Amino acid sequence: MWYWIGRDVQWLMHFVVLGGAAGVMLLCSTLTAAQGLPRYELSLGADYRLAEFDWSIAGELNGTAPNVLSELTWTDLEIPQVSAAARVNFGRHVVLQANGAYGEIISGKNQDSDYAGENRSSEFSRSNNAGRGRIDEASLALGYRFRVYDSLAGRYAHITPLAGYSLHHQNLKIKDGVQTIPATGPLADLSSTYDAQWQGPWLGLNMRLEAGERTALLVDMAYHWADYSAEADWNLRDDLAHPVSYRHAATGEGVIAALGVVHALSRHWEVVARIESQHWTTDPGVDTVYLIDAGSGAVSAVTTRLNAVHWKSRLLGITAIYRFM
Repeated sequence: MWYWIGRDVQWLMHFVVLGGAAGVMLLCSTLTAAQGLPRYELSLGADYRLAEFDWSIAGELNGTAPNVLSELTWTDLEIPQVSAAARVNFGRHVVLQANGAYGEIISGKNQDSDYAGENRSSEFSRSNNAGRGRIDEASLALGYRFRVYDSLAGRYAHITPLAGYSLHHQNLKIKDGVQTIPATGPLADLSSTYDAQWQGPWLGLNMRLEAGERTALLVDMAYHWADYSAEADWNLRDDLAHPVSYRHAATGEGVIAALGVVHALSRHWEVVARIESQHWTTDPGVDTVYLIDAGSGAVSAVTTRLNAVHWKSRLLGITAIYRFM
């Protein structure tokens, strides 16, 4: 029961971020009505993301016995996604924006390896599996825009420092497995899950550089401070509790950079082609495993060191923007 309550709370937090954006926009519109109506922008995008994810644990909490006991990697994750954003400009300077995205992992590989020796030596267990799942993101930010005129180019540059809060969620599934060390063959009914979330504040910079009458260049950069948490269900392990077999907790950071080209189709419509790179990593944290006694059914918790978690992705997308004038 607590597992499902936790998942519901997680989804609720995503909706709170986006719903809160709508509420703040409405409030700001009311407060600034006397100074002129705010200007709204809505956007919808179709993206394609390639990603990889990995984590490892040590045998002991101090990082020894061995230094890498178990390691999970997800590679070649192919993720088509949809993205949406709302932006409100209050006067010439104040900007409020909310972003969200949802994607399905349609293809990918997973490897689960266990080691008896230091530095990934004496590998005694390995399974090679299919990686599936989904991802979703939500962010809310407030910024102050500066408009700078380049007299040499005869164009304006719009520079907006931003401060915000974001949630980034990866629900990773392991299925269609084969035990390759020892080579015992297919793993029947494999359906394990690893549910990860990064959340926290961030600072960023958005730059829009006018390149022509209808063309502009967009540059986005953001640095995130993240609290990392994850829950896993290893469905074939009878010695582990279910639906939560273990939990991970750590602090980390994320860097997001994006580059886009904007083309204005009309007074209201713009189209943006963009590329994006994300790189998230954690400091050492804690891995808490929930063992279950086969006789009594009692659950005991054992902790060891979570060495690190990494999430990397590259994105190519196209977005349509509608401006309410």
